[in-house]
Amino acid sequence: MDKPYILGIGAVNVDLMGRSRAPVVMEDSNPGFISISVGGVTHNICENAAKMGARVGMITAVGDDLYGTAVREHCQKNGVDTGSFYVARGHGSSIYLSIHQPDGDMAVAMSDMSVLQELPVSFLESRRELLEGAAAIVMDTGLPQEILDYVSRSWGGRIPLFVDPVSTAYARKLGGNLQGIHTVKPNLLEAQIMAGMEIATPQDLDRAAGRILDRGAERLFVSMGKRGVYYADRGGRRLTAAPKPLDRVVNATGAGDAFMAGLLYSFLQGYTLEETLDFSMAASVVAISHQATINPDMSAALVQKTIRQIQQP
Repeated sequence: MDKPYILGIGAVNVDLMGRSRAPVVMEDSNPGFISISVGGVTHNICENAAKMGARVGMITAVGDDLYGTAVREHCQKNGVDTGSFYVARGHGSSIYLSIHQPDGDMAVAMSDMSVLQELPVSFLESRRELLEGAAAIVMDTGLPQEILDYVSRSWGGRIPLFVDPVSTAYARKLGGNLQGIHTVKPNLLEAQIMAGMEIATPQDLDRAAGRILDRGAERLFVSMGKRGVYYADRGGRRLTAAPKPLDRVVNATGAGDAFMAGLLYSFLQGYTLEETLDFSMAASVVAISHQATINPDMSAALVQKTIRQIQQP
C-alpha cells in the first residue's frame, strides 16, 4: 500500500439489526424492521476513514463461509484493502445482532466474534512490513490478548496506536499497562473499568483520566453521548466539547466508530486538537443521521459541511 495509510487490526462482522415499531418489549416478539450489513468496530472505523479519503488496510479473521466471502467483497468495494484477511478454516464469520428502540437507541445486542480468537500472532509477524509502513494503527479489544500485547510491545511508541475498548467486558483488557498507546477512546462506562473507579462527577472524570494516562496512554477521548466528549492528555490538557443538540437520531450505533475514524483522519491531516474535536464530532453527526451504521454518503467534504451547520448560531 502507498503511504500514508491507516492499518486496522480487529473485527469485521455481519451485522443484523432490528428496529422495533414500538417500544421494545423483552421476552416477546416485536414487529419491526430488520436489515443486514457489514460491521465490526475496526471495520466500521476503517470504512468510515476510507470514505473520508484515507488509504486503509485491515488485518482480521473471517470464516471460510458465505459471510466471509461477502465481507471481503464489501470491503474491497468500499476502499478497505483485504490482502491481509486471515481465513480460519472450519469457523463461521463474526455476527453481531442488535435490537433498537423506535428512536434508534439500542435496547440490547449480542455478538459472536469467536473467529477473531483464531487470528494468530504468527500471521501478524508475516505482515511485519505492512505494520511497519503504517502511519497509524487502530485496534479494537475484541482481539486476543496476545495480539493486543504483541502490537503494543512491537509497535507502541514507534507507530501511533489508536485503541477502541468496544465494551465494558473487553475494556478490562486495558485495565493495566497502556504503554505505547497513542489514543484511547472509551465511553464513560468503559473509562470506569479502565480507571478502576466510579465516575459520578466532573472531578471523578479528571481523576479517572489521570489514572488512565498514568498507565501509559498519551491521549484520552471519553465519549459521553449527548453531553459530548471529554479530552485529556499527558501534557495536562483537559477540556470538554459538547455538540449542538440534534433534532433527530436515526441510528446511534455507528457514532463512536465514525468519531474514531474522524480522529484518525484528523491525525493524518495534522489537525489541531480543536479541529480534531470539531471534525470527529461532526463525523458522528453524519453517522447517526442515516439508518445504516455507516452512512454511505460519509466523506470529508460532508463532515466539513456538517461542522459549519453545527457551528451556526
